Amino acid sequence: MISKKCIYALKAVLALARNTGGAPMTIHDIAKAEDIPPRFLEAILRDLKQSGLTDSIRGKDGGYRLTLLPHEISIGRVVRAVEGAWFPAAEFSERDVFTSVWAQADQALSDLLDQKNFQTLVVEQDALRGDKVINYSI
Repeated sequence: MISKKCIYALKAVLALARNTGGAPMTIHDIAKAEDIPPRFLEAILRDLKQSGLTDSIRGKDGGYRLTLLPHEISIGRVVRAVEGAWFPAAEFSERDVFTSVWAQADQALSDLLDQKNFQTLVVEQDALRGDKVINYSI
């Protein structure tokens, strides 16, 4: 099962992906944009920074930004940054009939989550929200 922390991390990265090229986003800006509790977001952004996905800038105009372009970040990469492995090999060190099942499940889930990147998600979210820019000029 996916944790609330992971869902918030994905939303935070989506907000940062949408803001690529703009000024760094403050915790308050991200929290407001994605309806994430600010205190919880601080810990999430710390994890994302430690994993190399985000960078923080200090000062009056500081905030957070992605260290990679949105098309270089997959859902799987963010999930692994905050959750770790879904089926840790250490938990299944004893060879039994389930060992290969867990390995296959881990690979299948990783493959699935690595197929979508955040550039695609930004486009899909815009379509869901109806954020398309309509040009009525002739």
